[in-house]
Amino acid sequence: MTLPPVRAIVVCSASSGDPTQEVGGLTLLERLIRQLSDAGICEVVLVTSPVREIAAPVLPASTTVTRRRSDAGDPWAMAGEAAQGLSGRWLVVGADYLVDDRLLQRLSAATEDTGVRRRRSDPAEVLGTFSAGTIGRPVEWLVVDELPTYWRARRGEVPVHLLRVRSADDRARAWSVLLDHIEKRTKDLPAEWFDPPVENWVLRRIAPTAVTPNQVTVLTGVLGFVVTWCFWSGRLASGVLLAIAVEVLDGVDGKLARLKRATTPQGEIEHVLDFFYENSWYLALGSHLSAAGAPWAWPAGIAFTAFDLIDNLAYLLFERRYGRPLEESWPFLRRFRLVAGRRNVYVWTFLPGFLLGFPRVVFALAACWAGVTVAVHVAVALATPPAVTEPPEDDPERQASRLVATAEGQMPLAPERLRPSG
Repeated sequence: MTLPPVRAIVVCSASSGDPTQEVGGLTLLERLIRQLSDAGICEVVLVTSPVREIAAPVLPASTTVTRRRSDAGDPWAMAGEAAQGLSGRWLVVGADYLVDDRLLQRLSAATEDTGVRRRRSDPAEVLGTFSAGTIGRPVEWLVVDELPTYWRARRGEVPVHLLRVRSADDRARAWSVLLDHIEKRTKDLPAEWFDPPVENWVLRRIAPTAVTPNQVTVLTGVLGFVVTWCFWSGRLASGVLLAIAVEVLDGVDGKLARLKRATTPQGEIEHVLDFFYENSWYLALGSHLSAAGAPWAWPAGIAFTAFDLIDNLAYLLFERRYGRPLEESWPFLRRFRLVAGRRNVYVWTFLPGFLLGFPRVVFALAACWAGVTVAVHVAVALATPPAVTEPPEDDPERQASRLVATAEGQMPLAPERLRPSG
């Protein structure tokens, strides 16, 4: 059995769009090479026409790029020339493409010569997986519009994209595609309706700069504890408005990391930081309201924090046991997530009361809703059958795990699973 490809040929012909144009904070070529690296393809041949001069891209540490020249005008002929004298299987891709990660993962797992079309009736794209001697002659086809759109990493339906970026209009469309691509689907109401336009406005302005996701995380954490001080000192209106800014920035750092393919292990610290500053808000509010004549508020703040801790533990233990997030287990929880007790929902519950002068009422309502939320989540977690639901056969993450097993000789990856129906 032929092993899956471990190398790539990136083609930049005279008719290609400019692969050094920036979209989403990275040039098309840098993004593509980082995607290939993430897919396990760390040896890349960059073949260009003599009329194209391309500056060296910033490379991941594990990736090597070999440059070759070709006088052939056709991209497939250029790729064929670049593969002369080489062996093995190669993933061929045009340098001016914006390619969905899931599409690259599928091609990485293909064991037959496989080409790509956007629609079944469309011409072939400069994208596919081939043996060195059969480049440009596919025996299988992936049709982008027929691929499944459910993506577990985004917790919902995300269209599979393949876009060639040649003009200013293409570049604007590529920006929109990327912003949609990095958006998680299962969210609460504030994150569904308020946050995305503001987050995307910020992203468009900071993505081309040197600002890093970790820097945004640090800023968010600092502002989070400033909110704590505002609540503790009775500056409730200022605190709740700043809390909304924290809400937006908390979305920006994760999106910026996904947009610029800059996720790091240090980014996971964000979740720990979030837990501490968010719960310090509830304790600070309980302390302030208790000192202001509502003695029940301090125990309510402690209960608020306990509910949040139990809810986080329920999510963590459920995902470790069943391999999927809690809200993925029941359709009801997907809808309940819109209003379930979480930081964003609490902040927007606080907003009218803190601005209009009835903070005790909204704090009590939020604390009660935190209790209802954790009761619902724990009940569903306990009621879920113990059978582990595996990802769908066509889930790229499962394909990747099967690919590892295939390379170790444990389990073949059936070619028919890569073929569109019909």
